[in-house]
Amino acid sequence: MQIERIDTFSGHRGPIYSLASGEQAHEFYSAGSDGWVVQWNLQKPDVGKVVAQINGSVYAMKQDQQGVLWVGQNFEGIHGIQLSNQDRIFSIALGPNSIFDILFNQKQVWVAHQDGLITVLDFDSKQIIKHIKASDKSVRTLRLLPNGRIAAAYSDGFIRIFNSKFDMELAWKAHEGSVFGLQYWENEEVLLSVGKDARIKKWKLKTIETANFQADSEVIAHMYSIHDLVFHPEQPLFASASMDKTIKIWDARDLTLLKVIDAARYGGHKNSVNKLIWTPFEDQLVSASDDKNISVWKIH
Repeated sequence: MQIERIDTFSGHRGPIYSLASGEQAHEFYSAGSDGWVVQWNLQKPDVGKVVAQINGSVYAMKQDQQGVLWVGQNFEGIHGIQLSNQDRIFSIALGPNSIFDILFNQKQVWVAHQDGLITVLDFDSKQIIKHIKASDKSVRTLRLLPNGRIAAAYSDGFIRIFNSKFDMELAWKAHEGSVFGLQYWENEEVLLSVGKDARIKKWKLKTIETANFQADSEVIAHMYSIHDLVFHPEQPLFASASMDKTIKIWDARDLTLLKVIDAARYGGHKNSVNKLIWTPFEDQLVSASDDKNISVWKIH
């Protein structure tokens, strides 16, 4: 495996906390502590376009199928940005809670907050359907599972699974400290989780459903907290991003480490790496960091 740094995008005035895929494979969006929501084009490197200015930090955003970017604004709620003309077409007041993730589930929108709160919205009306509170600690990420179920990762170290009727079906202590990243691998029917304890853990869904809450496998993967993990669009590979300033590439089948991307060897980030997107555009991996930069990597 060979690693090539394609480019580094700069322009943000503070740490970058969020990345979102665009409508086209070569498009993505970034946001962070400066409140700027910036559109990037992998075909035109380092030409960013500010599409919105939000008050305060942005930790979560997601584009829907209608070309609207849902942007979580801490202490205000969610703003909808029509990307075709950059108009702010709606705002949803959700109270003074930080927003850490946004997930579309058919005609519902699930929003992960601090203080253990999940808000479920109706996609069309933007009205609140349900508040779910299963913990006092923050909900860090949400992932869609088969049969419309949702897996939620919490800062109390638990992963909780909710059904389509908003009932909590399963809950188990997955990590020591916050669970920051969670992915479902459909091919193997497993969950992969990462957290503050710097571990990657693999959970077989069928095993978990029998109330056997033992990880199928795990590895101490980084020196410090792992903030995110993303799968390759097609191959059984995933990448992890850490506070230790590195990105690591893994074989998803057996958690074998394949490559370490750092500053010394590849000109990687100089501060914590917070977010990743593995795009379908030429398999390019995008990383965002506290160093205010976005790096684009070609994984050969």
